[in-house]
Amino acid sequence: MSDCPYCDPPEPATGGWVHSDEHWLVAHGPSETTMAGALRVTSRRHYTDFAEMTRAEAESFGRLLTRLDAALRAVTDAERVHAVSTRDRVQHFHAWLYPRPASHPLRGTDFLNAPQRTTSAEAERTAAEVRAQLTTQHMVAGE
Repeated sequence: MSDCPYCDPPEPATGGWVHSDEHWLVAHGPSETTMAGALRVTSRRHYTDFAEMTRAEAESFGRLLTRLDAALRAVTDAERVHAVSTRDRVQHFHAWLYPRPASHPLRGTDFLNAPQRTTSAEAERTAAEVRAQLTTQHMVAGE
C-alpha cells in the first residue's frame, strides 16, 4: 500500500535492522519514546491481523519471538519481555517487545503505560547487542 509507512520502511534511525528475513523486519524503537531494548517486529507483507498470517508467517513469528525474548533477556537482564500488538495507529501487522527488568517497580500494564525513553547511544548499543545475540543463537543452533 502506497500510504502505509511500514510497507516500504526506510532504514531504522536507531541502530539499523536488528533482524530481517523473508517475513519480518525488527528494529529498535525511537529513543525518545521507548526504553533501551524496545523492539518493533514488522511484517514485510501488508496485512493487519493475526488471522491474516500465512502458515509460514505464523510459524516464523513464534520462532522469532522466542529468539528475541532470549536475546533481550540476555542483553537487558529483563525478568519479563512484554509483547504488545494493537495495530490501531498503523494498520499493518507489527508487534512491540518491551523488556522489563526485575528492579522496575511497575508490573504488567502499569509498566507498559509508564513513560519510556533512553539515549540514542544506549538504544544503538542495545540494538547491536541484541543483533549479536541473535547471531550467536543462530550459530549455536546450527541454522
